[in-house]
Amino acid sequence: MTTLPAESVLRRVGGLSIATGSLFLAVGAGAWFTVTKQLRDEKITVPGNAPALAGKRVQGPATAYAEALVIKSNAERGAGGRTFADISDALRGVDASSDEAGELRKQGSALSTAASLRTSLMTSVLAYGVSAFVAGLGAFLLIVGSQLRQADE
Repeated sequence: MTTLPAESVLRRVGGLSIATGSLFLAVGAGAWFTVTKQLRDEKITVPGNAPALAGKRVQGPATAYAEALVIKSNAERGAGGRTFADISDALRGVDASSDEAGELRKQGSALSTAASLRTSLMTSVLAYGVSAFVAGLGAFLLIVGSQLRQADE
């Protein structure tokens, strides 16, 4: 059985690391820019009652998170501080055709819409994290690969 010299193996592993790192870096950056474009195309502005970044365009992880917080806060305030469970319990205790039942259904619908919007924004925040991780791993692999390729010099 023949064995390759250690330098040759290191160069090959380094080359594979560089190729993989390049791919990861490109995919991570591409995902980041795609999510940013999608959010930018929605033309969402963080409202004035946001705890931070008020008036900024939603086009990154921080502004998406701030917008999600505002949506949650506004939905809770609009529902009088009630949750889905609170509204469901209250609906069971009132006449289905009453004005109170109609108001409770409106609050439930608003909470549902807000939850959907928050979920979309939080998915964007998660996508930013994953894309940053993949790009960072790619950069690391590029550095390691370049060092391995120079090991025999």
